This record gives sequence, structure tokens and C-alpha cells, in this order.
Amino acid sequence: MFKSLHKFDAFPKIERNIQHATRTGGLLTLLVACALLFLVMSEFSQYATIHQNYEFLVDQSLGSHVQISVDLTIAMKCGDLRSDVLDVSGTSLALQHEFTATPVKFHTRGVRQLSSSNSKKDDNFNIHRLVAGAGWESGGERVEVGDDACRIRGNVNVNKVSGMLHFTALGHGHMDAAHVAHEAMNFSHRIDRLSFGIFYPGLVNPLDHSLEMASAPLEIFQYFVSVVPTIYVDQNRAFGSKFILTNQYAVTDYYRVIDVDKGGVGVPGIFLKYDIEPIAVRVTEARSSFLHFLTRLCGIVGGVFVSVGLLNNLLQFAQGLISKKQ
Repeated sequence: MFKSLHKFDAFPKIERNIQHATRTGGLLTLLVACALLFLVMSEFSQYATIHQNYEFLVDQSLGSHVQISVDLTIAMKCGDLRSDVLDVSGTSLALQHEFTATPVKFHTRGVRQLSSSNSKKDDNFNIHRLVAGAGWESGGERVEVGDDACRIRGNVNVNKVSGMLHFTALGHGHMDAAHVAHEAMNFSHRIDRLSFGIFYPGLVNPLDHSLEMASAPLEIFQYFVSVVPTIYVDQNRAFGSKFILTNQYAVTDYYRVIDVDKGGVGVPGIFLKYDIEPIAVRVTEARSSFLHFLTRLCGIVGGVFVSVGLLNNLLQFAQGLISKKQ
């Protein structure tokens, strides 16, 4: 039975004693070897590379709250400041208990003017590392103890609607028992971190490590923030959650001095107005399957051999015509 299998051989062999080697064939063989080595290495490099796929979809998350994380230092005493959040649903919340206020010495090391440079995000981030490290946050850098500034840190859950987080002086904009004098106000500030959603490794926000210096006691700093819900999906994660729900944002800043002598009105302070966008971004890691890699590899090798074989036949045919004419 097995002896008759040679009838079905689709790859007939040519006896070596009737094979004819040529210089042209040897040159083409060397070129084929170099081309195949380059193409195979390129294909393997593409197979090993992880790509990120971005999808835009309507935000369908069921959560009714979003977490705001703040690490802000204002060049005023902690006892002269108050922080509040107000949203379009009418909810107003004083944040004295949610945030921790620590007297510190105000300095500008390690920060940048917001208008002078922009934060850049690394596009080659690893989603597997992001998902695995989501929620784990370092304690932050040590600061110098003092009393000329106030470092406000903490997290607060707010309604998932448009709202405004603001920091003002006592007696300005709210009915307080105390009233801070205009000469004591200085809303120069540095933002070490402002984020919406849970922390993850590699998180970069436009306002992180930014600095704004006040030019007058009565000055308003406004930030208009557009928050985009973001989903990072790690399809290759074996244990634990395969995705994290967080947010990215874009920001536009504006500031002005309240000139009372010219009839200027307003409440001096720092105001962060945020809007939650209805469109979400889903980022997923993608890598070609091993079967797809083998299919492409076989196609490349086979295609090169067939193409070069055809070229070799054409060259031999041309050489035969030239030799006949001579």
C-alpha cells in the first residue's frame, strides 16, 4: 500500500546528475537568502510588537460618580481657605473633611508654567502594566514644613455631571464667620496632581506639575476641563480584572485681575469647571496571532521562491536567445 503512494507525489524529484547549475542561479540564490532573512526578521518584529487599538463609543458606564484626586498648594494660610464643589444637579458640598490641608513652605521647584510647555504622553505605554497597577498609588514626595502656604490633598467622589471645584478665601463667595482681608490673599498655586478616576501607572494629566503665579491679591484663575471617559482593556491578563475605567481630560485656562477701582466684580480664587463628555475611548492591546504569523511567513517564503524562479527562467530564456543569434 505504502509503495503505491509515490503515484500521488506532488513534489517530483529531479536526479542530481541531470541538474545544471549556473552562475546566474547562484547569484539569485544569494539574493534570495538575503531577501528572505530581511523579510523574515521584519515579519517577526511586527509579530512581537504590541499595538494599541483606539475605539470611540457612546459612554455606557453605569457609575453615577467620578473620583477627583487633588494635590494642590496655594500660597495662603490653611485657615484662610475653603474648598467646595457645586454641580448642575444643585448639589453643593464643602470639602473640609474630604481634603487634608497641611501648612507648607511654598516653592516652585519641579513645576512648569502651564502656558510655557505641555505634558506629553507616551504612546508606547503597556496596557498590561496599567491594568495590573491600577489603584496602587505612591505616597508622594516630601515637602518642606512652613506656614506661608497650604497643601490640599485628597480624593472626593462627585456626581457624574458637569460641575465646578473651587478654592476661595473665607468670606468671599460664601457666608462665613471669618472674612479674609484683601491684602492677605495670594492665589499663586502649584498643581502637583489633578486627575479624574482611579490612579494607574504612567498617568499623565495636562495640569500635573503646573504653576501659576498671581500678579495681584484679587485674581481669578479658571480652568475649563473636558473629561473623556477612558477604558483600558488587557485581553491577555489571566487573573484579576482585565480592564480599568478611568478618565483623561483636556484643559483650557483663563485668568484675570479684579480691578475694583474700574468697577471690576468677581470672586477671587481658583475655579476648576469640568464637563463629562458623552463619548468614551476604549484602548485595547492587539497582537497578531501565531497562526496569522505562520500564514504570512509561508506566503512570503513561497512568494519569493516562485518569483525568483520565474525571474531565473526568464534570464535563462534570454541567454538562450542571445547565444543562438551569435
